Amino acid sequence: MKKLKPYLLVGFVWCLSMGNLKAQTEDMQVEENSFFSTIRANQTDSYITFSQGIGNLEPLIFEALVAPYFLLRTSRDAKWGATISPAILMRMYAEESYPVRTPSYMPEISFYHQLNKTGNEKVKYLFLNLTHHSNGQDGDFFNEDGNFNTVSGNFSTNYLELGLFLNQNVVPFSNTNEYFKTSLEYHIDVNRVDELEGRYSFLRWHNHFRIFRFPGFRNTSQNLGFYKNPAVQTRLETTWLFGDINDAPFFDLKERFNFSLTMAYRPKFLSDVSLFANFYSGEDYYNMHFFRRITIFRIGLQAYSFK
Repeated sequence: MKKLKPYLLVGFVWCLSMGNLKAQTEDMQVEENSFFSTIRANQTDSYITFSQGIGNLEPLIFEALVAPYFLLRTSRDAKWGATISPAILMRMYAEESYPVRTPSYMPEISFYHQLNKTGNEKVKYLFLNLTHHSNGQDGDFFNEDGNFNTVSGNFSTNYLELGLFLNQNVVPFSNTNEYFKTSLEYHIDVNRVDELEGRYSFLRWHNHFRIFRFPGFRNTSQNLGFYKNPAVQTRLETTWLFGDINDAPFFDLKERFNFSLTMAYRPKFLSDVSLFANFYSGEDYYNMHFFRRITIFRIGLQAYSFK
């Protein structure tokens, strides 16, 4: 009988641990209500491209956005939430020694307030982003020849973004989750480079429409914890640039309108990564390169964050 005691003890501990694991899993599933799931859908996906793609960008090895985020919440039924993200955007150039010149540092803290009375219906909430955008350089803004110093020129700005986020199905499919957000971005005159005045838009209107489709599922709620089926994501983004930008007329689409369309596909054998294709036309978003317009098509890998 004494020889059996260790085995009985191990069996008892194993059963207890499995019960605790099951309870913890159930608790985690319960705590992720619609409000916080929708906050996750508002996050920017990390990605990496294969080269520079097709367009008017200089030759690149890759462009990558590293944008982890930390979700802060106090309880399952909280009406408020917050996220913190230390996002970094970088381009590795296809040149000797493969330099990564002046990455964009974009740390951000965001606050969310749910407008719904209950937490398990179609969600809508207000959000406020506080963002810093700089390239970590301290050189002159212009070179001696008068051109923009894209190697070591100092780029820095800070902005507030206030917007509305909606989870509302409008496309004729039963197995989709759809999200729309609209927001105004205002760059405050704090730690902002003076040379941006008259060249960079300090007021911007963003619209963002994202669709997640799960072939093979009748109900999208089944996808919140299971990844056996593929998923398709379509993301449409537009931005209108207000203010004085190189004396451009207000309705100058070429100077003031940014457009982006992204299609991403996550196959069955991948749980955390999607393949994506993106078309973008508008202002170059890479810090000191803002002065030029780019039109590009590229493909790459994207983090699958909808969980």
